[in-house]
Amino acid sequence: MAGAHDAAVLAVARRGDPVSRSALAQELQVTPQAISKILARLMERGLVEEAGTVTSGPGKPTTLYEIVPGSRRAIGLHLTRSRLHSVVVDLTGEILERRELEIGRLQPVPELVATLADEARALQDVGPGILLGVGVGMPGPVDGEEGVYRGTSDPDPWRGAPIRRLLAEELGMPVLLDHDSRAALVGEAWSQPGLLRNAALLLVEDGLGAALCLDDQIVRGAHSHAGEIGHTVVRMDGIPCPCGRRGCAQTEHRAALERGEDELAARILAEVVVNLVRLVDVDRVVLGGRTVHEQHEASMDAIREALTAGLSDESWVHVEVMLSTRGMDLIAVGAACEVLEHEYGLPQVLVGPE
Repeated sequence: MAGAHDAAVLAVARRGDPVSRSALAQELQVTPQAISKILARLMERGLVEEAGTVTSGPGKPTTLYEIVPGSRRAIGLHLTRSRLHSVVVDLTGEILERRELEIGRLQPVPELVATLADEARALQDVGPGILLGVGVGMPGPVDGEEGVYRGTSDPDPWRGAPIRRLLAEELGMPVLLDHDSRAALVGEAWSQPGLLRNAALLLVEDGLGAALCLDDQIVRGAHSHAGEIGHTVVRMDGIPCPCGRRGCAQTEHRAALERGEDELAARILAEVVVNLVRLVDVDRVVLGGRTVHEQHEASMDAIREALTAGLSDESWVHVEVMLSTRGMDLIAVGAACEVLEHEYGLPQVLVGPE
């Protein structure tokens, strides 16, 4: 795992433009001598390279440095109950190759692990650089610390399965498992260093979930359930939800879409976002997921209108609503970026085979 200063230099370099030693020292508030040592380490490991020089007056030209995208790779697997979307990305999070596979609904765990392993192996030789590992993003509840899918309904053959450990043993390489919405947020943050310091990502797939980044930290919560916004109640006498309650946001949203009431569905999302912003005080909300991309214009308009109305008494509060930059690759890329993040960013849980 990279040290804090090494990770900070790589984060600046990931923004894209070549950068000088003095610019790095100024931004990170460390001495030029310290930056020189950090750059030497990163260059020795092949992560950073010289990118030419610039002259801005008399004296010696200034050397510029840039990240080496092809120095490292990671595989990301987005697992749902019926399909598997797989990618391999470089160090910047750019996709080198993607795959899509329809799978049998609720495969038994041994068959599921074999399917995941086969897809990972199909991508492991794509592209240059060192392969760091495999990330898996799937609908929750997922215990990222333990690498276990917890499940909430019976019968569910995946419930309690130690998917991370089983897949790591099958592949012989490090594996990470996380909730799909958290993986998605990590992917967005990795691709846009420094932009999502206090942000929420609202993921609309088969269900409705959220992930939070507060003060540059991905929030997990005591039971890895932070962001389960889909099971907040938006209608007290609403539709029964599988969780046992009535009127949960994801149940009401899905029902509105099934009835063709797209405007109502957008308003439900909007109220969820306003409640989330009020609760955790973020300044950016990212919308992602298959369903929201199909309805993104109506959803974003409704959310912006609801935020304007809901925050009208606090004119100094500004919240930007954004559409994910990753489209349908969002969760698979995010799962891969969690592996990169573990090595070269904020610590996450990554284990190899026991």
